[in-house]
Amino acid sequence: MAVAACGRGNEPSVAEEAAAAAVRGVDRARHERTLNRLEQFRTALARYAIDHEGSLPEGSSLAGITTQLSPRYLPLMEPQDAWGGVMSYSSDGRTYAIVSAGPDGRMGSGDDVTLRDGAIAGAATLAP
Repeated sequence: MAVAACGRGNEPSVAEEAAAAAVRGVDRARHERTLNRLEQFRTALARYAIDHEGSLPEGSSLAGITTQLSPRYLPLMEPQDAWGGVMSYSSDGRTYAIVSAGPDGRMGSGDDVTLRDGAIAGAATLAP
């Protein structure tokens, strides 16, 4: 009853707005860390291709190719995004894709972050 008397109705409180802003900030930071990790893989794959006459490591597991890329092309890295999800990798030796499931942890949803043949696709940016 006190809320109705103050005229606030269903508006979020200052604390709720601050908490929501903090969550958005953490999510943006995780998104940036994931983009940075994808950039490290992009650079490593480009260097690998230069040394291997244009071919890329074939496979369907990012964990599997990190041993081929380390330590010469890439420091040993976990194949996880900043949300703790395991990123996927697929390559036929000519093209590749590395996919992070994004904040919801589900592959194939609208918030996936994808590095495909050197370019970021999908949810590459987050709203402020």
